Amino acid sequence: MLPFERHGNCMSLVTETPESPPSNPQPSRPELPDARVLEDKTPLWMRTTPTSALFTVLLGLVFVYIANRPLWHTDLWDHLNYGSHILQTGAVSQTEPLMRLCRGVPMVNIPWLAQVGMAALNEKFGLTSLQFLSAILVTLCLAPIVRRAWKSSHSMLGGLIACGIFLKANLHEFQVIRPQLAGLVFYCFVLAWMTGQRRHTKLTWVAFPLMFALWGNIHGSFSMGLFLLGLTALGRLGDVVVISKSLKTALCDRELHKTILLTQLCAAAVLLNPSGLSVYPEVFNVAGNANVASMFEWEPLTLRLPHGQTAAAVLLLAVMAIRLSPRRIHCAEMLAFVSTGLLAAWSARMLNWWAPAAALLIGVHLTAGIRRTSKWLQRGESAKSSGLWSVVNGGLLWIIFALTPFGMQIVHGRVLDLKNLVSRETPIATTAFLETMEDRPSGIVFVPAEWAGYVMNRGPADLEPMVNLHVHVIPERVWSDYLKLNNGPSDWDGLMDEYGINMAIVNKQRQGPLVRRMRESANWSASYEDVQGIVFVRKVRI
Repeated sequence: MLPFERHGNCMSLVTETPESPPSNPQPSRPELPDARVLEDKTPLWMRTTPTSALFTVLLGLVFVYIANRPLWHTDLWDHLNYGSHILQTGAVSQTEPLMRLCRGVPMVNIPWLAQVGMAALNEKFGLTSLQFLSAILVTLCLAPIVRRAWKSSHSMLGGLIACGIFLKANLHEFQVIRPQLAGLVFYCFVLAWMTGQRRHTKLTWVAFPLMFALWGNIHGSFSMGLFLLGLTALGRLGDVVVISKSLKTALCDRELHKTILLTQLCAAAVLLNPSGLSVYPEVFNVAGNANVASMFEWEPLTLRLPHGQTAAAVLLLAVMAIRLSPRRIHCAEMLAFVSTGLLAAWSARMLNWWAPAAALLIGVHLTAGIRRTSKWLQRGESAKSSGLWSVVNGGLLWIIFALTPFGMQIVHGRVLDLKNLVSRETPIATTAFLETMEDRPSGIVFVPAEWAGYVMNRGPADLEPMVNLHVHVIPERVWSDYLKLNNGPSDWDGLMDEYGINMAIVNKQRQGPLVRRMRESANWSASYEDVQGIVFVRKVRI
């Protein structure tokens, strides 16, 4: 049927002309989906937020810094020697196995598992793996403290403050690689749990006993973890008493009972070690040992020490943060801060346990004080997590790994020279000379305690130092005579005769009086000398 068009009263026929096709037809392009409405297929547990990337960058910078630091020359080498001995014999010795003057002395070697792990890593991958391990442990110390400060303060500023305080107050301890560093990791996790809100979850009842079972084979600082759990229970009791005004209500509190039970489980888990119950008295034996008391790092914390001055500044900042903060301070939080602070004042070595408590307290309460007066720090909406930021974090982790000496060794096969991997105080040249020494005297050798571990590890296999830094297993008289020789007393030659010492390795910087007396002696001659040390040999051997 043809279409018609009406014009007034008339009707006319209209023909439709078909449209002519385009001369150059363009192929249709498929429309791309809008990226803003794409569905994120990343599993929820893998998604991260933009703030997590900042968290990764912050800890990554610390990681790279620590992983590139030279290995300190003291405790590390002794622990490697004990670990290698356990690997060779397949057993944890019940007496001191490495020094002749300590043979038969009972030894409860709590950190045996850490020593074995360090020795195995060194044998498999070399010293760069120990640098990498040190960086991992330091980062794991910081991570729970920074995260808890961030979550509690609802601001990344709180995490940044806590990280800075922790690093500054404890940097002198972070530079030494020893099992205590692994113990500090566990301690920081317990401290972060202690100051959190959700405490007794199903994960807690499984993870904490397992952690303490491992901790009891790594370092004696498991006692500080149990101490924190005890403070958590005591703090809970105090909080309930303050709120309810009733001691009976506080004693019936279920959270208090759960914390006490958890403490008991963790204390029992520590017993899963080769020495059993002996680990508990050993902790106190080491702390109260007369030889340990003579070491400078166990002396009381004073303002004459650089880290003592840092601790004083941190204390003043903590007082200011508490005064400015509108937040209520929980009893457990304050108990941890005050009690570990008193321990640090008693012994500088205890600064390890006060630094994270102080950092957490300052990070949370200083941020709260700033927020009260600053609008820019008011709490905003939390950023949405996505798989994109997970990819960003993965890329950051790869970059961080590649910037470490261990990463360069794994990826490129390039290993740094020994002098670039260890501290300047390490007696590399002196020890190398001992290996080439033709007529080297046998028997006990006088070696500075801080060098003994390295000399035993890298020097001749049959070399037997007078002492090492495991001073708690050295007989008191032997350690006392060693300290006398350090100072170059008038009867130094008689002490050398008494121990049958025919060779002495002397530190020129720290044992100056002894160096002068041995140079003046007609019975001794210098076989080797460099900028660090001198090797003296007795002319007529005994």
